[in-house]
Amino acid sequence: MSLFDAKTELDGWFLNALGEPTAVQRAAWPVLRAGRHALVIASTGQGKSLAAWRPLVERLAETPAPGRGVRALHIAPLKALARDMTFNLSPLLEAAGPVCGRSPAIALRCGDTPRAERDRQRRNPPEILSTTPESLFVLLGSRGGRSLLRTVEAVVVDELHALAGCKRGAHLALSLARLDRLAGRSVQRVGLSATARPAEALAGFLVGSEDCEIVAPDAAAPVRLEIELPGMPLGPYPNSIHWEQIHSRVAELAARDRSLLVFCQTRAQVERTAATLDELLEAAGHPDQVGAHHGSLDTAHREAIEARFKAGELRVLVSSASLELGLDLGHVDRVCQIGVPGSVNLVRQRAGRSGHRPGRRPCMHLFPLTLNQLLETRALGDVIAAGGVDAVLPLEAPLDVLAQQLVALVANGIGRVDDLLEVVRRARPYRDLSRETLVALLASLADRPQLMPAEQLDPLLIADGRGGYRAHAKADRLVLTNAGTIPEWFEYDVVRVDTGDIVGRLDEEVAFESSPGQVLQLGNRPWRILRVLTGLVRVEPAGEEPGELPFWFGEGPGRTPEMAEAMLRVVAGESHNGLDPQATRLLAESRRRLGALPGPGRLVIEQFSDPGGDRHIVLHSFAGARINRAWGLALRKRFCRQFNFELQAAATDDGVLISLGVTSQFELPAVARFVKSTNVADVLTQAMLDTPLFVTRFRWCANNALVLLRNGLNGPLPSQRQRSQAENLIACVFPDQLACLENLSGAREVPDHPLVQQALSDCLDEYMDLKGLQRLLERLESGEIDVHAVETERPSPLAEALIHAPRYSYLDEDDAEERRTRNFERRAQRPGASSRPHSVARIAPAGRSTTDRPPARGPAAAAPPLASVGGFRPLQPSTTALERLLERAGFLTQREGESGLGLVRPVPAGGWTRCFSRLVAEGRALSLVEPVSRQRLWIATRRLDWFLSLDGRWQPQPPPGGIPRDALPSDRGVVWQWLVESRRRVEGERAFETVAGMFGLSDAGAAGEGASKIG
Repeated sequence: MSLFDAKTELDGWFLNALGEPTAVQRAAWPVLRAGRHALVIASTGQGKSLAAWRPLVERLAETPAPGRGVRALHIAPLKALARDMTFNLSPLLEAAGPVCGRSPAIALRCGDTPRAERDRQRRNPPEILSTTPESLFVLLGSRGGRSLLRTVEAVVVDELHALAGCKRGAHLALSLARLDRLAGRSVQRVGLSATARPAEALAGFLVGSEDCEIVAPDAAAPVRLEIELPGMPLGPYPNSIHWEQIHSRVAELAARDRSLLVFCQTRAQVERTAATLDELLEAAGHPDQVGAHHGSLDTAHREAIEARFKAGELRVLVSSASLELGLDLGHVDRVCQIGVPGSVNLVRQRAGRSGHRPGRRPCMHLFPLTLNQLLETRALGDVIAAGGVDAVLPLEAPLDVLAQQLVALVANGIGRVDDLLEVVRRARPYRDLSRETLVALLASLADRPQLMPAEQLDPLLIADGRGGYRAHAKADRLVLTNAGTIPEWFEYDVVRVDTGDIVGRLDEEVAFESSPGQVLQLGNRPWRILRVLTGLVRVEPAGEEPGELPFWFGEGPGRTPEMAEAMLRVVAGESHNGLDPQATRLLAESRRRLGALPGPGRLVIEQFSDPGGDRHIVLHSFAGARINRAWGLALRKRFCRQFNFELQAAATDDGVLISLGVTSQFELPAVARFVKSTNVADVLTQAMLDTPLFVTRFRWCANNALVLLRNGLNGPLPSQRQRSQAENLIACVFPDQLACLENLSGAREVPDHPLVQQALSDCLDEYMDLKGLQRLLERLESGEIDVHAVETERPSPLAEALIHAPRYSYLDEDDAEERRTRNFERRAQRPGASSRPHSVARIAPAGRSTTDRPPARGPAAAAPPLASVGGFRPLQPSTTALERLLERAGFLTQREGESGLGLVRPVPAGGWTRCFSRLVAEGRALSLVEPVSRQRLWIATRRLDWFLSLDGRWQPQPPPGGIPRDALPSDRGVVWQWLVESRRRVEGERAFETVAGMFGLSDAGAAGEGASKIG
C-alpha cells in the first residue's frame, strides 16, 4: 500500500504518463472532488473522460466501500463506447492500486454480456460498471441488478448531447430518478459532451431540480475543412464520374497515410465505398486494407474491424454514423466525409476523430456531392468560424416512455399514485407532470379497449380497487425483454450456416425480394443466400464473387436550424467569406433566372413547366427538411380541399416542390398564404393522418409503453403480427383513423388518448417541425419575410436539386418512375424559349391526382434518380433485353446496371447483374475498366473496338473471346457521334459531357481547383 494519498499518487502518474493537465481537467477536478453535480464540456480530444474519472477513482481508492456493490456507473449511448471505457480506464485504475492495495475493478454490462459474466459480477461486484441506458433500466428491474446498484455513489453520462434530445434521454432521466430512490440519496451526476448547447438546459436535464455546475473553460475548438472537389463540375446530383473521382481521391489519401476514417451518409453508401476503395487500394499494392462499419453489421464484426483498425492492420475504415461518438480507434491520420451533413455538431464530432489529442486542430476532408452541398460547405465553414454549435433541447414528458417506466416501477412494488408521482417528478422532463395526467395514463395502461382481443392486448397493470395498481404476474419479465425506446424497423438477421454467427441485418423488404443463390455484399464481404425464413436469412461465404448491394430504409437527415440560417445567408450573398467559383456561378445564374435570391427576409416562389406541359412550383425556403415536410404536407391538403385535386410533392432541406393539376387557377404569390399560422396545426394534423406515418409512429409508441409488445416470453413477435395488433388497437381507440374516407364527414376527430396524442406529437414535432413552420408563417404574415414570385421558362439551378430529390423526400406514395419531374430528363426545346423571369398573373398549373400519403420511406442509400431511359420501353429482365440495351445505350455504368436502369418495376435485387453475368460467360458482354480510376463500364463485346478507338487506356475484363466484332468505322468522329447519341437516350443533354469526361475527348469535364480550404 502506498504511503501517499490518492491525489499525490495520481499526480505523479498523470505527469509521467500524460503530461500537464488540460484546461478542462484543471477546472473539473475541484468541482468533482467536492461531490457536486457537473456538466463537463470540452472539444473532442481534450481529456473529458479523465476530467470526470480521476476524482471519482481517488474517492474509490481512499474511501472504504459502504457495502458489496457497484460504486460508480459509466453510461454510454453505444455498447461499443461502454466497452471501450473498460479498457481506457485501466491505466488510471492500475495507478490507483497502490493506494488501496489493489486496483479498483471495472466491468461491462450490456445486452451482449454472457450469463457467466453476469453471475460473476453479482458474486464479486466491480467498483465501476460501464453500461447503456437500456441495460441500466434492466438492472433496475431485476432483484440482482438492484442489489448491485444500491451502493452507487456517482454516475458519469458520456456523450450527453446524443441522449438528451430524444426519447432515450427521457428514459434515462427516469432511470436515474429511480436510482436515487434505490440508493436513498442523491447520486452524484457528471455529464460529458463536446457539443452541449444550451448548456443550462442540458445541465438541468442531467440533474433534475438540483444544482449543477457547468465546467466549460474553452470555446469550441476550430475545425479545418479541406473541401475536395471532383474534376468534373458538380451538378444537381452526382453521376458515376463524380463518384469515381471522389473514390479515387479518397484512395489517394489512404495510400499516403496509415489510418483514414471515411464517413458516408448511408449504410449502402458505406458498402459501395468500401468495396470500391478495396479495389483501388489493391491495385495500388495495398490489398485487404479496407473495413466497413455500420449499424446493420453484427457487433462481433464491428468489434473485429475496430480492433484491426486500431492495431494498424487496416488503412481505411468506412462508416456511417456508428463511429462518431468517441470510440477509441487509436491514431487517426485523416477524416473524410462524403456528402455534407446538415449538422455542425456531426462535423465537430467526426472531424475530432483525427488529431484526437490536446492541442491538435481537427481536420476533415469534405466531399460535397452536389452544387447545393457546395453552398452548404460555405455555410458550415461560417458556423464553425463563429464557434457555432447546434442546439440540443431535451424532450418534454413523452408519455410512452413514462408508461414503460411506470410499469417497471409497479412491477418492482411501487403501486401508490403519490409514490409514483414523487419518483417521476425527480426527472427533469417530467418535473411539471400533473397528477391528473399520471392518473389518466395509469388508467389507460390498465384498460383493454372494447373489442380488442385478450390474445392481442393483455394489460400489464391491474387496478387494485384502492386507487393504486399492481402488476400482471408476467410483467416483471416482459418489462425486461421489451426494454428501451429504440424503434423497431423489422430487420432480418443474416446468419452463417457454418458457424451460426450473425453477420448483419437486412431490411424486411430486401429480405422479401431476395432469393436463394443470390450474392449480397455485407460488411465488404460477399455472402450467398441459401434460404430466406421468417426473420432470418441463412448465408454462406461467396468467395470472390461480386455481391449486390442491399439497401436500408430511412427517413433522410435534416439540416439543423443553425445550419439552415447559415445556408440562407450564403444563398442571399451575406456570407463574409469567399465562395467557390462553381457556387458563385450557381447563384449568379439563379439570380438571373429568378430575379432575386432567397434570403433571411425573402421567400422565392418559382413556377415552371416541364417539356410535357405540366407545371411545377418550388418554394425556395431553405428552412430545413423538417419544416419543409410540414409545409409540403399542409399545402397538399389545402390544394385537395380548395381545388378538389391531389398532387405530387417533395420536400428537402432546401425547399418544397409541388407538381400540380390542370384544373385550378390562382395567383402564384398566394401559395405562401394557402396555410396560415393559426390553422396550420389542424391542416397538418389532418394531412398527416391521411398517411401511413401516423400508424408507424403509433406502433412505436405502443411498443415503448408496453401496451403492444415486441418480444414475448418465447422470443420476438413476427412483424406482421405486430402491424396487425397496432392497426387493431388504433381501430379501437381512434376509429376515425382507419375509417373509410367515403363515410367521413369533415375532419377526423382525434381522441384524447395518451398514445394517440404522443404519436401525433412524434409526427408533428419530431419527424416534422410544426412550431418552426408556425414561426415561419407568422413572419410571412407580418411582412417580415417578403414573397418574390416568378415564372421561369426553365427551372433555375436552385430548383434542379429538388427536381432530382431523393426518394425519402417524397410526400406522396407515387414511385420514382411515376414522378412528373421525370419529364425533365429528356427536356424538349420550345421555339423562342427564354430564361428571363417575368411576373405571374393567373396561373393554370398541371398535374395528376395521387393518394394523399406520407413521405414514402425510400432506400437509405438512394442516390438522386438515375438517368432517364426515355428512349426505351421498360424491359423485362433477360440476357437478350440487356444485350439490346447495351447496344442502344452504348454502355451502362456498373451503378446503372446494378440499379436496374430500364427494367420494369419492381426491379429485382441486383438489377441487371445476373443477366450481365450470363452475357459475360457467353462472351457477348464484358466490362471496360479504366486502370487509374477503376471505373467500370458494361458494354456489348461486338462494340469493343469502337470504344478502344476512342481511348486505348480502357482494359477489357475478361479478355474478349472469339465473338465477331463490328468493323471499326474509318472516321473516329462516327464512333464519337454514335456514343453520344446512344447515351443521350439515357442521360439527355448530359450525354456529351459524360462521354467527353470519360474518354478525354474535350475539356468539358475540367473544373477549377481540386481542393480548397475553409476555416
